[in-house]
Amino acid sequence: MQKQARVEPIIDSSDLKETITGWIVIDESQPDNENVVSEHATQDEALRAAERFEQAEH
Repeated sequence: MQKQARVEPIIDSSDLKETITGWIVIDESQPDNENVVSEHATQDEALRAAERFEQAEH
């Protein structure tokens, strides 16, 4: 089965302002059972981690 991941921002909502505080990589290989794979400070780090996750063999 091929692995698939997506990257989403971690958003802190306070008052009327939303701030991105980090990025998470989510394993969406099984849509009914999505899991957070890793958390990163920058979007670039998260994108690289998602690529590594998708290419890793399990």
